[in-house]
Amino acid sequence: MPCKKQLINTKHICFQKFKCVMIIILIYTDHNIFSGVKAETSYLAERRFRETPNGEASMFDELVFDEEYQIMFKRLFQQAHSEVMKYIPPQYLKDTPTDIDEVYREFADFSQDNDWVLYLDMPSGFTEQYRKSIDIKIEQFLIDYICWRWLETKSPPDAAFYFARLEPTMRDVLRLLARRKGALKRTPNFP
Repeated sequence: MPCKKQLINTKHICFQKFKCVMIIILIYTDHNIFSGVKAETSYLAERRFRETPNGEASMFDELVFDEEYQIMFKRLFQQAHSEVMKYIPPQYLKDTPTDIDEVYREFADFSQDNDWVLYLDMPSGFTEQYRKSIDIKIEQFLIDYICWRWLETKSPPDAAFYFARLEPTMRDVLRLLARRKGALKRTPNFP
């Protein structure tokens, strides 16, 4: 008989006594990611403005990703989703359930068209403590990816900085996904 207990954005589902899985629900809203991108590009533009000698034109307006570019943001946000999905191994991906209203109540402005929900199917040995770290790292990846694509033509050296952060961030996510409670069981290796 299956037993279920609901935690904040996490579900534990046990089938019989042997197999127990944890479903982690990660929500990335359009608004939160856009705010992070706008903050990153604004800080960058401010630094470039301070570095510009008097009399020279700065690229302040060109570097800031603001509300004028909502259509481009949506396109880049969707591309960032697909990049994350390329990295996460298929055994961790969970199909989207049909009854998901309870998950969205946490976000008043949630929109299924604009926002992204990622369901991860974690084995029973996964520690709940890593959920927040995985969430933070994926959010960082999404922001860095959008900043990289935004700055590709405007400021290639700055774009290279954001691009260099993408791979290590996803390696961190994969390391966190692979962590378990207890020691790993190794099979003997005989010649």
